Amino acid sequence: MGRHPTRIPSELDGQQFSPTAVWRETVEEAIRRRVDAVLVTGDVVDRENRYFEAYGAFEEGVLRLETEDIPLVAVAGNHDFDVLPRLIREIDSENVTLLGDGGRWEQWTLTGDDEPRLHVHGWSFPRAHVVTSPLEEYDLSAESAAPVLGVVHADLGSAGSQYGPVHPDELLEKPVDGWLLGHIHKPTVHNERDPFVFYPGSPQPLDPGERGVHGPWELQITPGGALTAAQVPLATVRYGRFEVDVSGAGDPKAVPSLVRAAVEERVRSGGELEALELVLARVRLTGRTTAHSALHRHRATIEDDHGFTVGTVPVRLDSIEVATRPAIDLEQRAGGDGPDAYLADLLLAIENGTVTDDYGPLVQEALRSVRTAQDSGAYRELRRQGRLDSSDETDAVSVLESQARLLLDTLIEQKEAST
Repeated sequence: MGRHPTRIPSELDGQQFSPTAVWRETVEEAIRRRVDAVLVTGDVVDRENRYFEAYGAFEEGVLRLETEDIPLVAVAGNHDFDVLPRLIREIDSENVTLLGDGGRWEQWTLTGDDEPRLHVHGWSFPRAHVVTSPLEEYDLSAESAAPVLGVVHADLGSAGSQYGPVHPDELLEKPVDGWLLGHIHKPTVHNERDPFVFYPGSPQPLDPGERGVHGPWELQITPGGALTAAQVPLATVRYGRFEVDVSGAGDPKAVPSLVRAAVEERVRSGGELEALELVLARVRLTGRTTAHSALHRHRATIEDDHGFTVGTVPVRLDSIEVATRPAIDLEQRAGGDGPDAYLADLLLAIENGTVTDDYGPLVQEALRSVRTAQDSGAYRELRRQGRLDSSDETDAVSVLESQARLLLDTLIEQKEAST
């Protein structure tokens, strides 16, 4: 809480898109479902200077749950390692528990009919950076036959990370029936059972990198004592990346309808739409088409489309990437001495997955150029916000392919015009 999703069109932007609003709805949904407890996996607050913005909403949620006798159990993450403990101390409610304060594993037990129903083992970040695995200090054991749920803010499978690096095998080796992980904002299931291991993700996505369905998860204890999990899609905004095949579209004017149909189908199949207020779509046009060059020239026109609705949910096009291919026979043009033959050879190598072997120096030069561009002042703000990932060979090859296809199409058009 304290941040706001990016790229929301100004005419649609409102409080309903804030993580605070989704937190409040999560609390109300927990009450509607009569859950036994609410668990939080860390990073409730973005940074300390957001403390006062989040305080009221978090306290409101804690006290609202308290009126319904629903306890809240949380671990602190790297962003709120000091803020969340302070928040909880100042709220001073017996209904909320900070588990594993100071980097020490602790147990909290859910009881029912005077019997343990679930043991929760948790660990909280003691400082902003932790370079060793939290599992190295795990020394708890269940005090009954009730299932055990581990809750830890950690960076799974990222050796050398400063945010609690954990190897997957460490989780599987512990006597735990399920693991809830904090840190990664995108919901991700790493192991489905024995034990299940997953990142619930942020209930509300904050930028286009956090694609797909978001919302809290409901955990259930089966009669046999097993743990199951299902997502509750409460997020009000959804970011999506959609590939749309426009093969056969000879006129750019035909493309918007193809985009709409493809995006609508994916949105409807992507989960419940009831809570959604907005879908932001990044579209990648693919396929071979005679309109390849025209699509590049008119991309901005397509991007300026004011959007459409799926049911009652507005859809806005955040960006359009033209990755189509000219309607030409690369094999027929390859193997010669001219520039068009060279480009055809390069594109075939990209298609066949041999470009890094056949054109290694060119790929490395492209990578250096991409990184040099990203290091320029134009990208300073994105770097400051941590929204610019370091480019790799895959990005360089993507740039090469896009430019090579555009250049080859242009060369062919010039030849045809001269004849």
